[in-house]
Amino acid sequence: MREKELYTVTIDAYGMEGEGVAHTDGFVFFVPYAAVGETVKVAVDRVKGKLVFAHIIKMLDSSTERRDPACPLFGKCGGCTLRHLSYDTQREIKTENVRALFHKNVGINLGEIPFFGDGSDGYRNKIALPFGEKDGEAVLGMYRRGTHKVLPLERCPLHGEWIEPLIEATLSFVRDHKISVYDEGTGKGLLRHLVARRLPAPEEWEYGVILVVNGGGIKGEEALADALERALPGKVSLYLCENKQHNNVILTDTIRTIRGTDHLTASIGGGVAEVSPLAFLQVNFSIAERIYSRVVECVPEGATVVDAYSGTGIMSALLAKRARKVVGIEIIPGAVRDANENAVRFGVGDRVTHLCGEVERLLPTLAPDLGEYTLVVDPPRAGLDETIVKTIFAYPPERILYVSCSPATLTRDLARLSHAYSIDFVELYDMFPSTPHVETVVSMSRAGSKG
Repeated sequence: MREKELYTVTIDAYGMEGEGVAHTDGFVFFVPYAAVGETVKVAVDRVKGKLVFAHIIKMLDSSTERRDPACPLFGKCGGCTLRHLSYDTQREIKTENVRALFHKNVGINLGEIPFFGDGSDGYRNKIALPFGEKDGEAVLGMYRRGTHKVLPLERCPLHGEWIEPLIEATLSFVRDHKISVYDEGTGKGLLRHLVARRLPAPEEWEYGVILVVNGGGIKGEEALADALERALPGKVSLYLCENKQHNNVILTDTIRTIRGTDHLTASIGGGVAEVSPLAFLQVNFSIAERIYSRVVECVPEGATVVDAYSGTGIMSALLAKRARKVVGIEIIPGAVRDANENAVRFGVGDRVTHLCGEVERLLPTLAPDLGEYTLVVDPPRAGLDETIVKTIFAYPPERILYVSCSPATLTRDLARLSHAYSIDFVELYDMFPSTPHVETVVSMSRAGSKG
């Protein structure tokens, strides 16, 4: 088995990333964008023992589950690797992957898993586009899969039609003012990324647009703000983020407001939150609200709650509608400021406190004095630090509500906790249709507890 060799295989399963899997002559082929039941001619890209990574050269027999992806960059940018499959198949892939990880890592055979989501397009409220060049002109787009070559983009089904006038207005301004594009190789050039959000505010859409540049500014900043206000139907705030670092990090803390407000407004969870332009927000508000509602209803009335990784405090504020006391922990200072202000805006400022620091450092200092409490965790993809797990064992909460964006690290953490906690339910929330990613919500009760 060598690179570039051609083989004909029949896909009989799906992998963890939604790629097609074929078992042939003792080898396991992983073929992106292939569907179960399809026979395809593939070219070998890489071989690792008995594992073969390949790509489709020719479709010989296609599946009835295959759909028109309706995206000009499908298969090139690598963003929507399941877009060629029916939504029923997407749901099945995600559910089976979670079920397999629970069996492998936790030793639990899950039956039916509730799955919430409808596969709608236009769900993403945020986009980050790198600048590039094509035929000597500036372009905005997506990186070609596995590279940093920018593929020009005009529309993206996941973001809806609002990004089309955003891109058009920005590129028209850049080309008229002849502003240079950043070159990763030389470190020269100004324009690096365009990052934008569209948020539902009480009276109109609010747009937060961040221009990331390799310097302190660009000529004609006010003219760009004017162009965006004409192009986007709603309130526009424009920010300039200075990033002179020679790495792949998109945003830095060096940011200033060119036009609009220093905070954006978002209607979510029945309230109105303010968020700074750099703050983290879930990209799919419809599903986020369902997750928030589910977590809140699982918290006992009058409970003390620790909301770890609390971000801008939206979950904490909603929890405080039911809990007696909520303590949020967040490492980003700007997000903590937002969270404390949002608690007041939601009318629960007297019941919510937000602390700035690492969860693994602050939770051990808080837990001894909490008494009976509920722990809500929504960690990054790396999951729970070992210090947090040790704190849970030393000062066990009555209930743990775990919101996860990574089933692999979730199940690893559940295995650590399994001898002290029983699982009440596992539910899946499709925050990212057309991709293999899924959010999981797990409720756990302490062994021997009443709740």
